[in-house]
Amino acid sequence: MKSSLLNITGVQVLSKENQRQIYGQVFVEEPIDLSKCGCSCSGAVTGPAYCSLHIGCLQVYRCDDNQI
Repeated sequence: MKSSLLNITGVQVLSKENQRQIYGQVFVEEPIDLSKCGCSCSGAVTGPAYCSLHIGCLQVYRCDDNQI
């Protein structure tokens, strides 16, 4: 597999020293607080935008089931 990757234009093998110099992290604008996340009666995820990445809701109507 390594040999097939080296056939791609612009790919190069990194030395151990090059690999040590690479730093990375996940970018998060604000701290993640899952207590702000919830579900609406229709099953939609509510709360900040990151909630839909971390929780899922059942897609059923659960509120006011008694009223017909």
